[in-house]
Amino acid sequence: MLQAALPRWPLLPMMRAPRRTVLTSDASAALAIGEMEDFRGVALDTLRKGTGRFLGLILVCLLVVSFAVWGIADIFTGYGSQTLIRVGDTDINPQAYQRAQQDVLRSMSQQAKRSLSLQEARALGLDNRVLERLIGGAAVDTHAKHLGLSISDDALLAKIMADPAFQDSAGNFNPIAFQQGLRTIGMNEAGYIYSLREQNLRRQLLTTVGDASNSPQVLVDALNRFNEERRVLHYVLVPKSAAEAVGTPTETELKAYYDNHEAKFTEPEYRKLGLLAVTPETVKDQVNITDADLMASYEAQKDQLGKPERRHIQQMAFPDMASAKAAHDKITSGTDFSEVGKELGLSEGDLELGAVARAELADPKVADKAFELDVNTVSEPMTGKLGSTVLVRVTAIEPGMTPSYEDSKADIEKKILKDRASGAIFDMHDKVEDQLGAGSTLAEIADKLKLNYQLVDQIDRQGRTPDGSAVTLPAQKDVLNGTFATDTGIENDPIDARDEGVIWYEVLGVTPENLKPFADVRDEAETGWREEETRNQVAKFTKGLVASLSSGSKSLDDVATELNAEVLPTSGLKRDDITVNVLPPAVAQAFTLPKGGYGSAASGVDEGRIVFEVQDIIAPPALDERTTKRLKAQLGLLLSEDTIAEYFGALESRYGVKVNQQALAKLVGTSEAP
Repeated sequence: MLQAALPRWPLLPMMRAPRRTVLTSDASAALAIGEMEDFRGVALDTLRKGTGRFLGLILVCLLVVSFAVWGIADIFTGYGSQTLIRVGDTDINPQAYQRAQQDVLRSMSQQAKRSLSLQEARALGLDNRVLERLIGGAAVDTHAKHLGLSISDDALLAKIMADPAFQDSAGNFNPIAFQQGLRTIGMNEAGYIYSLREQNLRRQLLTTVGDASNSPQVLVDALNRFNEERRVLHYVLVPKSAAEAVGTPTETELKAYYDNHEAKFTEPEYRKLGLLAVTPETVKDQVNITDADLMASYEAQKDQLGKPERRHIQQMAFPDMASAKAAHDKITSGTDFSEVGKELGLSEGDLELGAVARAELADPKVADKAFELDVNTVSEPMTGKLGSTVLVRVTAIEPGMTPSYEDSKADIEKKILKDRASGAIFDMHDKVEDQLGAGSTLAEIADKLKLNYQLVDQIDRQGRTPDGSAVTLPAQKDVLNGTFATDTGIENDPIDARDEGVIWYEVLGVTPENLKPFADVRDEAETGWREEETRNQVAKFTKGLVASLSSGSKSLDDVATELNAEVLPTSGLKRDDITVNVLPPAVAQAFTLPKGGYGSAASGVDEGRIVFEVQDIIAPPALDERTTKRLKAQLGLLLSEDTIAEYFGALESRYGVKVNQQALAKLVGTSEAP
């Protein structure tokens, strides 16, 4: 294995080039009689036969470490037009960039759970992700080449034979399945062999580099202490009225506040937007939905349309029927259901199932019985279909409600329309695209095809107009993302909103961000200044209290008496806990203090604060074996990530990275490299 051989990298031989044999017609026969030497030739030669996608994608995705750690600043220089990127002596051409771009775009679309347009993906960082993938892969390849590392033919063949996609039901390699798979690969033989060899080598090399040693116990203990240690605080609420009142600001102070908070007084960028949407409602007259369709759908789903009946249920489980009958006899003789549960060591919480609908009960037999009972009656002992022997009591009933057909008709029609409109939407999509291809504008197309063209004069990134009112758009989030990722005069790809239809959009104008003049926002500036100055005064006042508490001249009880307040306790708080009046900044500060230390932080109540004392520090319990193992695994992963990050940094420093800026800008269709 490569991992075992890694310390002897310089001694490893270079792998021989693959043989250029031709697949013969008796390949299957050679495989059938088990002639392994012939099989090697057959398997490699079969790679030379096919085209397609799915296997290639599987193999291309074997690079298991994200290259997001890669820094690519200050690397843009221009040189030979056929080389896009150079890492050491490894060159990447534009064709490799385009293939990687499609892979990354597909991956981003899968993460977004919809098909992203190229403009949208670029706004989300597509170009940098492609560069990171290509540069990182090339760096590892360069290092492997300099070390003389490679993957043997036999290792490649072993992986092919072990692939379940190429095996029959008995687990044996099936050459027919192999050939069928290769016929669907979207690359030629050389590309396939190169990709398979390259990705396996990268994976083994990165796995080896990132293989961290066992995590030291001192780190495990430190991580456990960080995660599980608790602080108990005692605190006093300090209202803003306790501090000195702020005066009237001068013009200089207001102007300074305005200058220091320009973002607060800046109007956002607005865009003029034109929108053409083909939705299910748009093609409604082309979809035939009958009353019979609506009634059939209503009958099939009416139980899910309304609010189901819910019952507050208690359940007592027993190991056998005899125990259940004995408990039932006690209950019928007058002993309360809960008392019998206590005798069995069950608390009220153990008995409660809560308010549940019939469908939420796992055992259908128990559910049927529970929904037959009257309030405060107990069932006979029964063994459910899942094998449990139980008694059930209903303590309350919340009646259900099923809407009428007439009340549900409109919603049902909308749902059926969404399900059936795809064909008509697809046809309309083609008509719109044909008109665009002929040079028509979206407004003209809307007029020709009797569609609705929506024009929004000004809209910001949050979907609001300058007066603060919200604009409703189809597929609003996607439309806004696309709108602010493009520019005027650009023809954008339509947005596929799935069952909501298809949306075309265009930017017709841009109003840049605008800082409002001071004279127009003076009153807002004064309000903001007063709020900020009040916070500062309260913080100054509590800082003085903390100084008095820390020096011992006052106690927390003294502070509470002066403020006519009380000392309040917290439970044991972890670092990421939050409770009433004690917000994350207070908790974070508490974990920097010793037992008996004092601090202050905002309370979140009307500009007020708290002053607090760390009353107690609760050490975490000793780790059991299972938790220790889990923490060691977590630390091992973190150490591995750090090691790989250092590895990439070293490769960048050793080999250098150059990008042909002009070629890249031309490739991505911009005047500047991303």
